[in-house]
Amino acid sequence: MKFLRKTLLIIFVALLGVNLSFAQEILTGLRHNPVLMNKQKNNTKSTTPVYLPFFDDFSNYTGYPKSSLWNDNQAFVNNSFPVYPPSIGVATLDALDENGQIYAHAETRPFGADTLTSRPINLEYDEFGYPYYPSDSIYFSFYYQPGGASKKYPPVEWERIGDKPESGDSLILEFGYPTGGFVFVGYDYCDYELTRTYNVGDSLLNPYLLPDTVYFVFDFYAVEGESIMLPCDSLWAPEYHWDHIWATPGCKVDDWLAEDAEHHLTYFKKVMIPITNLDYFRDDFQFRFRNYASLEPNGYDGWASNADQWHIDYVMLEENMTCHDLYPDDVTFVSPTTSALKNYQSMPWNQFRSSDMKDKFDNELANISSQAKNVTYNYRVTTEEGALVAETEPTSENAYPYYNNGLYVNPVHTQPSIAFVFPSDGEDSAIFKITHVFNVTGWGDDCEENDTCVFYQKFYNYYAYDDGTAEAGYSLISTLTNPETYLAMRFNMAQSDTLRGVRMWFNSVLNDANIEPFTLMVWNDMGGVPGDVIAYLSEQYPDHAANPLDFVSYYLDEPIVVPTTFYVGIYQNHNVPLNIGFDQNNDARAHWLYSTSGEWREPFLLGAPMIRPVLGKDFDKTSVPQVVAFDFQVYPNPATDQITILQDPYEMVAAEAVIFDVTGRKVAEFTLDNYQNTVNISHLTSGMYLLQLKSDHQTAVKKIIKR
Repeated sequence: MKFLRKTLLIIFVALLGVNLSFAQEILTGLRHNPVLMNKQKNNTKSTTPVYLPFFDDFSNYTGYPKSSLWNDNQAFVNNSFPVYPPSIGVATLDALDENGQIYAHAETRPFGADTLTSRPINLEYDEFGYPYYPSDSIYFSFYYQPGGASKKYPPVEWERIGDKPESGDSLILEFGYPTGGFVFVGYDYCDYELTRTYNVGDSLLNPYLLPDTVYFVFDFYAVEGESIMLPCDSLWAPEYHWDHIWATPGCKVDDWLAEDAEHHLTYFKKVMIPITNLDYFRDDFQFRFRNYASLEPNGYDGWASNADQWHIDYVMLEENMTCHDLYPDDVTFVSPTTSALKNYQSMPWNQFRSSDMKDKFDNELANISSQAKNVTYNYRVTTEEGALVAETEPTSENAYPYYNNGLYVNPVHTQPSIAFVFPSDGEDSAIFKITHVFNVTGWGDDCEENDTCVFYQKFYNYYAYDDGTAEAGYSLISTLTNPETYLAMRFNMAQSDTLRGVRMWFNSVLNDANIEPFTLMVWNDMGGVPGDVIAYLSEQYPDHAANPLDFVSYYLDEPIVVPTTFYVGIYQNHNVPLNIGFDQNNDARAHWLYSTSGEWREPFLLGAPMIRPVLGKDFDKTSVPQVVAFDFQVYPNPATDQITILQDPYEMVAAEAVIFDVTGRKVAEFTLDNYQNTVNISHLTSGMYLLQLKSDHQTAVKKIIKR
């Protein structure tokens, strides 16, 4: 069986002794970007120029590029996808648009995808009015990395993050400026009320575009009084001249590391370009990055996903530079710092004990300058309200340059001891802010924003191995004729507690191809593997919260007391990939197992499925009443256009029917006037809903799936 790699599809085979039966773990890229979908767009195209130096290392924010420097929203600023960037944070160009969705025009051939465009930059004169000339030695520079790298060399296939661009894909840099002219970009549209009836094939002279002769041809039947949309005004935009400056075809970091045979440190490459063309010495110069991406023709919607990532870092446009200025004068965090908990990113506050604390933090730090630096480091822990919990004194050590030496490895700073315990205050939850600071002693640090890294330690009513951000979607495939697949995540508690539900995050896929049933499972422990089933919830479906970053909650019919070691997970008897969110930046492989052929196995893939058990006292789950006092049937379910609600004709009650989305928002309401009623749901978006029937004294609720 051949699976194509473009969709981030990675298949790992584990042989069962000599009988050659095997299972497959699958990772696919994200169908959407939940971070961007949850962000407010902050960029409108600005014509106000910025002055030199132009610099962004994307270290102190995530989401859309900052509007003070950039004019569009298509790149994704993040610290999740790059591997060993020059400094923490990059701008990623990929196959997702500014709304976090795969481009509508995406196809298997290379297509134009993201653009990252600077604001206008004044290269005519500086902020004091002094003119620029080619002799001022203005250089444009940046670092870049293709997706799909592994932190280890030789690369470990099942630890790669993101997707490598293929040879037909590319990353492009262009320099440009407005010409002063305008180009036609389309029409604005207005409502037009019809004054007579039109049949298919009839035409209507557009009254908005007179004296031009423009006709609207009907491909539908329309009656007098209906409104249609007609082009009513031409839209024009400033014309730009863009010069092709630099480009690279799709490539892989593996080759770079192999070429750097002595050190294997070339995870990013630097590009430096002098500005010498007199046409660019103007007050509205701009540059832009663009990428071409492509989807693999695998023929299955469930694997159509984000692909062909390029990571851009340390973008700089500065005067008085030379081609020898290869190294910034900077020390920096390279990746986010870690949880202070031994096993979890988050856990219930009432279950926390001092034994849950790690011995040490793990920091990835680097001196990316050309010479050794004397550096200091310390951390500070405060409550959510700002009260001091712990603070270390700054200590100084020498940090040697990254190139030839690699990351800074002094354990005093990279693995500082955790000599504190989070204080309990008797509340239900808590948040602590842990601030790490790594900087140069005295002067000689060009960028101070990347010297600070903050981690929020959260204690709520759930356990989490993941950090809440998915880099991929995880699925299991069985090769058996009648598949029975299980995924089980192990949780260890200080004391028995009440399990009320499970929160899960599912990756969206093309055409909702992963909306297939699964059973939510709960097991006790039997010698390090799942034992007896102690609870289950059948006929559940992947779903998505109104806020794309939020998890979907699946509540047990009745809360159960679970032992100090228990498992939660899923069972499926089909081979449709469910695409559970997968955090590739936290290694939880010691805490979960899977089975596709009757035997529990340890996973290959580095990461954590985004599954979180919810424990503790009762809480308000939803605004939708859930007391079931009478029964009814719904078919088909899932449904596309309409559903039929069927009650027993001998036990029928006069009922009002209401449909709620998963957030508890009412989306439809109607009256049932017979024991069998057909309801149109074509207007609803695809996903899961709750259908509530309510009489004077009784309520019944069922889940429905809109395809």
